[in-house]
Amino acid sequence: MRGVPAAAAVLAMGLLLAACGSSASHRPSPSPSSASPGSIPPPTSSPTSSPSATPSPTPAQSGSPTACSTGQLTAALTNGEGAAGSVIYGLEFKNTSTNPCTLYGNPGVSMVAGADGTQIGASATFVNRAAAKTVTLQPGQQVTATLQIAEALNYPSSKCDITPALGLRVYPPGQTAALFISDSHLQGCRDATAKLMQVGPVES
Repeated sequence: MRGVPAAAAVLAMGLLLAACGSSASHRPSPSPSSASPGSIPPPTSSPTSSPSATPSPTPAQSGSPTACSTGQLTAALTNGEGAAGSVIYGLEFKNTSTNPCTLYGNPGVSMVAGADGTQIGASATFVNRAAAKTVTLQPGQQVTATLQIAEALNYPSSKCDITPALGLRVYPPGQTAALFISDSHLQGCRDATAKLMQVGPVES
């Protein structure tokens, strides 16, 4: 009978150890979505697009229009009207490019003659320069400067030497390359002291 209590004690100890092992095997593991202290949780959703997929602005969108180059423009004479021994024209510039550009100031104008396009007489005098403003030309848009040309016949032959012109050489404001306007009806003075032409700034 002395052995029974000892056996019972051993059996009780075995049951206790079994119960502990069973409890450890059924302990819930941490959820994959939970974050441990100090860690950064994963994003709840992926971004719809990466920053590199966003298009960057084009130069025309991100900045102001630049000055019109000669290659972006065409020039023409319009609306010739007689006035006190002279003819007043609209000197028209058109933006033929696909980008907006700006013009500011008075264009350069001179008459040319001969097959080589030699300048005759004086270049146009700039007038109304204080009224100049920056004008923006959208693609296909036109702006005009006023060009006044005095009749060469108003000058004595000794001070003019009348010469038929082939047309006008026109420099857009701020440019060193010229456009050519053909007009065989123009007459100029070969003598540069006879100033026949004056031109104002471009206007919208």
